[in-house]
Amino acid sequence: MKFAANSTLVGAFTLGGIMIFAGFLFFTGGLSSWRGNNERFVVVFNENVFGLNEGGKVTFNGVKIGRVERFFIGDALKDGPVPVMIEVNRKLVDRHRVSLGNEVFDEDGSFKPDILPLLVGQLVQESFVTGILYINLTTDFHHVDTNGSLSTMYGHPLIRSKGSIFAELSESINLEKLSKQVSEFLEAGTAQLQNLKAGELRKSFLSLVENSNLFLDDFSKKVLPLGKNLGDTSEQVRESFKKLDIVNQRMQEVMAPDSDLRFGAVNALHDLSEMSKSLKSLADLLERNPQALIRGKVVTED
Repeated sequence: MKFAANSTLVGAFTLGGIMIFAGFLFFTGGLSSWRGNNERFVVVFNENVFGLNEGGKVTFNGVKIGRVERFFIGDALKDGPVPVMIEVNRKLVDRHRVSLGNEVFDEDGSFKPDILPLLVGQLVQESFVTGILYINLTTDFHHVDTNGSLSTMYGHPLIRSKGSIFAELSESINLEKLSKQVSEFLEAGTAQLQNLKAGELRKSFLSLVENSNLFLDDFSKKVLPLGKNLGDTSEQVRESFKKLDIVNQRMQEVMAPDSDLRFGAVNALHDLSEMSKSLKSLADLLERNPQALIRGKVVTED
């Protein structure tokens, strides 16, 4: 009697588990993939896809409509493209699509032929904590093939792709270009400082002061009967030129190749160039491993 009761209990739990599993497959659309009638497409990403896993979700404007089926790696070396096959689950589409006046999907849950050339795939960060990526499909009306043709890859239609948010951010900032421009500015500024002949400038300025003094002496002698005030004025002018000469000497000291100001300016520009390179490296790191922003540096144990 006890053995029969245990068998009945085990059978009930097994039957209940099978029913729950079947219901899960039905509501998630998993059974439709066994029939092989789901649409499959290939999307090529020219960036690191770390965080995108097999079985990851595929969405259309944020609504889940399928999953990542497989990857194709090693087909090309240049730029490291990664073709990804995605499966659009018709059960999921049919659950959410509107029946009347639907401009995107047909009645069987497949994309309309005139919509396929408009589709664009993009990698999206699901969470900074987990670093998980998924593929979101959108429609792009700005860059469309006028012929409306759709290429194929590995026997499936090829959907266009665009860079992820991190890729677009890295490209828009373009710290590498900024670093190059700073380096060029540094080299040009150094060359101009070296070409600046402060000695000749000082000689010309001193010659001007000397000629001006001769002019004032001659002018004072000729107009001396006009009064003493003019002589006092000429003395003040001489004092002003002497002060200008002192300013010129100090300017020459500042612009000298071994001056502290020039050395500090060169170091500041050099540090700015190194900082821009470091920011570029940081942007590349976050693009490859977004979860590093939360996890930080991994400490390996000996």
